Amino acid sequence: MFHVTAKLAGMRKPQEFVVYPVQGNDPDYVKVQSDKAIGRFNRHTGAGVLNWRGSSPKYNPHLSPALGAEEYQFPRDFVLMCEEVRPNSGDLIGWTPETGSVYVA
Repeated sequence: MFHVTAKLAGMRKPQEFVVYPVQGNDPDYVKVQSDKAIGRFNRHTGAGVLNWRGSSPKYNPHLSPALGAEEYQFPRDFVLMCEEVRPNSGDLIGWTPETGSVYVA
């Protein structure tokens, strides 16, 4: 539901990226994450950082240049696909038996 499949930078195969909600303190940036890559970009310009090298999983700290993140210009079509599927405040994102429905704050 909140996923985009793409092949970015020098990736050998397309990967399925989770598109995270825009954070209230940083509304111009979108974060995307797959099993082996993580990126963050400006949703207006597409400029950002991407860490995709290697076969190990990538997490928030891997957005740092010290841990391998590289400046990257995300393709316009990728940015537009992310905007289409990006969850917004109030969107249903899951359900658990303990809490019931889970919504984006």
